Amino acid sequence: MNSILRKPLLFGVMFNVSAFATAADNESLFETFGKSIDSAMNKYFSMETIFLLIACAMLLIFAVVLYETYRSRKVKRELWTLAMARFDVQAEKLNLRLSSVAILKRIVQKSGLDDPASIMKFSHVFENSLDKYYISEKIESIANEILVQIGVLRKELGFSPLPRGISLTSTRQFCSGDKCIIRIPDNDPPIPAETCYVYDSDERRWSVTRPEWSQVPKGTWVQMSLTKPGDAEYAFRTQVLEDLKGEIFLSHTNRLVRTQQRNWLRVDADIPVMATQLDEAHIGEVLSGKIVDISGGGLGMLLSTRLQKNTVLILNFEIPGRGKITDLLVRVIRVAGPPEGISSKVVHSVSFESETDLAREKIIQYVFEIQRESLAARQSD
Repeated sequence: MNSILRKPLLFGVMFNVSAFATAADNESLFETFGKSIDSAMNKYFSMETIFLLIACAMLLIFAVVLYETYRSRKVKRELWTLAMARFDVQAEKLNLRLSSVAILKRIVQKSGLDDPASIMKFSHVFENSLDKYYISEKIESIANEILVQIGVLRKELGFSPLPRGISLTSTRQFCSGDKCIIRIPDNDPPIPAETCYVYDSDERRWSVTRPEWSQVPKGTWVQMSLTKPGDAEYAFRTQVLEDLKGEIFLSHTNRLVRTQQRNWLRVDADIPVMATQLDEAHIGEVLSGKIVDISGGGLGMLLSTRLQKNTVLILNFEIPGRGKITDLLVRVIRVAGPPEGISSKVVHSVSFESETDLAREKIIQYVFEIQRESLAARQSD
């Protein structure tokens, strides 16, 4: 029995001794390897050389970063130059006065607008950029002459009064005579809602007729709503600046909450169109027709053939002044009888089915342009 136990014990002792020896050998091996590296470095690279190499690497990295920064700024300058060239073309197209163009450029620079020309195309871009400009420049310190010019410029661009169906962005777009509902929710007890009317407005403040209330203290927050016919109802909070002679003067705001939305503004049109039927991904008959109304979400067109609801079509047409729209995928959502005086045609309402960002942008710009021309014609009358 003792001999049997003696053999494993002896084997264990031998294993431990071997392990310690191997560890010692490895330690000496690592030390030798480290010393050889130090020797090689000292032989071929002095400390001064190493520091010089590190300095060169850092300078190279710094140069690359400096070049990339320069290149990035150069690209931004070139893009900005192109953007401002488009701005000048748009301003010339609208026949804006030089003083108006100068003001717009200041607003664009202070607001950080990426596409300067868009400030003359879209009312919401104009108002949001203007709001940033007023905050940056402190509207209280801006000369009255400049503020008057901005008010005139809003009208020149067709942003006041806004065409029917174009969304409001700011209380600066309200017009005299607009009907409002006003209440003071934070009062104790709450003052009930009353009807009032927009009395006047300038760039610094606007006013409404005061309801049969006692005088409203300066700084009071009021809750208001305004309904724009053909568009939506807008709710917002604003602050009383002054209650004087039957008028309540209020601060401007861009925080309008829009409800009861209409999806898209629709205008009449007279545009030839080619409609190709799709039947289970197979191209069918090609029909010629005419677009009679158009919006950013769909259009109505006259066709000589009555199609079924949910029929899928590919449309090709050209928007006057905006270019061609090709391979636009649409679906028939409504079919109506022939309009009065055109017995051989059927009206088909279609909605856009495919990704149509570029086409929709062209259509919206066309719709807005038609509305602006219509507004200018009414004002001249």
